[in-house]
Amino acid sequence: MLEVRGLCKSYGGRQVLCPVSFVLPPGQCLGLAGHNGSGKSTLLRLIAQIEKPDGGDVLYEGRSVLGNRQFLRKMLGYVPQSTELARELTVKQQLRLWQAACGLSGPLPGDILDLLGLEPLMKSPIRTLSGGMAQRVSIAMALLSRPRVLLMDEAASGLDGGYVPKLLDWLESTYLPGGGSLIWCSHHPEELSRLCGAVLTLENGTLIS
Repeated sequence: MLEVRGLCKSYGGRQVLCPVSFVLPPGQCLGLAGHNGSGKSTLLRLIAQIEKPDGGDVLYEGRSVLGNRQFLRKMLGYVPQSTELARELTVKQQLRLWQAACGLSGPLPGDILDLLGLEPLMKSPIRTLSGGMAQRVSIAMALLSRPRVLLMDEAASGLDGGYVPKLLDWLESTYLPGGGSLIWCSHHPEELSRLCGAVLTLENGTLIS
């Protein structure tokens, strides 16, 4: 079970995220809604420990995981709003590099490559990919370790149209029934209503529902 306790963040003396708390059990999806700049991405970045919170804690199965690299590499997958890939690498090199960073070895998971249609792109340099292709690589990186907690920040935005239903179907039929915990951030109500048992709405960094 993932538990967020009072996470908050300020920049330059301006609070961009007021204390947020919630509990996310295994097998459930929590939605994040709100306008651009409402604090959704900041919250996910704090949980993923891309940035340090000013206060609060993140717990998994009752234990704090702030600063726990083992948890970050093997138990948590994060798809940022903007892809963060090494343009000079090929798709295969990028995936292999991230696989090693997660402490994994062996073949790349064929089911993940198939889900995202990456086999034909393995030798392609990242710099030659379209935005939708790059997003598929970013999602594959998040799934490589088969994480128990998955944070997806506008993951379907910019994704090649045919892959949006494939991804949603997989999350609904495979990831969540397998006990994964998903936080799905989206501007699309139909995605939130389909996947999420509950939706949190942020406005100006404050949780309003």
